[in-house]
Formats: sequence, C-alpha cells, structure tokens
Amino acid sequence: MSGKYGSRNSQGQHRIDKKDPLAISLLKEEHHVFRNLFDEAETANPHRLTAIARELCMRLTVHMAIEEEILYPALRPAIGDDEVNEGIVEHQSGKRIIAELEQLDGSEELFAAKVHVLGEETVHHIDEEDEDLFEDAKSAHEKGKIDLDALGETLRSRQAELYDQIVTSGETGKTSEAQPDEVERA
Repeated sequence: MSGKYGSRNSQGQHRIDKKDPLAISLLKEEHHVFRNLFDEAETANPHRLTAIARELCMRLTVHMAIEEEILYPALRPAIGDDEVNEGIVEHQSGKRIIAELEQLDGSEELFAAKVHVLGEETVHHIDEEDEDLFEDAKSAHEKGKIDLDALGETLRSRQAELYDQIVTSGETGKTSEAQPDEVERA
C-alpha cells in the first residue's frame, strides 16, 4: 500500500538501506508498518478502522517502550540530549492519544479524528527520527561511539519479549519508559 504516508517508505532516508545498522533497520521497518497502517486507516470502514487502531496502539506502545528503555539512553551520550528529549516529549503526546483510544470502542464520533491526529503526530515524529536522529546515530556508529548492531539485537530481543507478554496477558507489563516527570525535567 502506498498512500499519503506509505509512499515515503521508498524515499530518501526513510528507505531501509543495506548498510543501515540493525537498530536503524529494525526501527525503520516498524516506521514503514506505521505509515502503511495510517494510510489504510484514512479510508477504512468503521469496523476495520477499529481493528487498525487497536493494532497501531499495541505496536506504537511496544515501539515507544523499546526506544525509551534502550535506544534513547544509549544514544544520549553519543549524540546529545536535544533529539532524545524531543523524542520523549513527542512520545508523551502519542501516549495520551493512545490512552484515549484504548478507552473507546470505535463507535464514538471523534474516534476517526483521534486516529487521524495520532497518525499525523506519529508520522511527523518518525519522519524526524529517520531524517535526523537516525542519521546522527549512524554517524556516531561510524565513529565508534555506539554499536548500533549490538543495540539492534537488544532492541529486537526486548521487542519480542513485550509482544510475548501481550500475547500471554494482553498487556505489555512493566516497562522502563520515560515518566511524565522526566519529560518536565528534560
């Protein structure tokens, strides 16, 4: 599928390059899934939109958890605070909309609008990651400041663990994501 957002997957720094370290390719793969799902959401009937929203909420929750638990803390000493802090703040905004969507059944008047706004905010965030944060991370990787291949293995392992927890319990369980008070201090 290639719509408003998904068409970006094959453009510029959004593409997955064969030379991308594992951490970057893993996260970009997820970014591609998000863009395609948000495109599908734009034209989905109400039943399908609800299913897409549930999948997005689950995937985004796991994605944000692994970034906040593993990626961002590892990148902070290698690339500095600014981009990491911005990512955390943008995650908080997404988490608020996800929490609202998780309380709805899809029949509400504003359900589609909430999914749409989550899409706009998410795509803005992941575009910035692809274009700025990941490029800075790759530069640090090339300079030996961070091993993004080893970090990718850690990300993949934690991602699998969180998805397994969802299958088992229906929830991600305890995560070590940034807390709102950390955002206020940042």
